[in-house]
Amino acid sequence: MRIDARVNEMFRRGLVAETVELLKRGLGENKTAMQALGYRQVVEHLRGERSLPETIELVKIRTRQFAKRQMTWFRRQAQLKWLQVGANETAATTAERLLKESSWAIGQ
Repeated sequence: MRIDARVNEMFRRGLVAETVELLKRGLGENKTAMQALGYRQVVEHLRGERSLPETIELVKIRTRQFAKRQMTWFRRQAQLKWLQVGANETAATTAERLLKESSWAIGQ
C-alpha cells in the first residue's frame, strides 16, 4: 500500500529526529502543528506513550483515515475528473497532461 510505504520512508528519513529538533524550536507550543499527522504521534512516542513500531503503525492508520475523509470530500464535489498518474511519470509529463485536460474542460 502506498501510504504504508510513504510512512515507512518518512520514519527511515528521520521523522523522529526532525520532531526532536522541532520540539527544541517550540513545536510543542504550536497547537496547529501538534495536530499534524506524524508529528503528534512521534511526540507521544517521545513522551513514552507507545513504542516506535506502535507509533509507525498508528501514523499509517491515521493517514489512511485522513485519506478516506479526503476521498469522501472529493467524491462530493461536482464535475471532478480524476487524472491517473503513473509511478514513473515525470512531473513535466503530468503537468502537460493536466493542461490538456483543463484546456478541454475550459473549451466546453
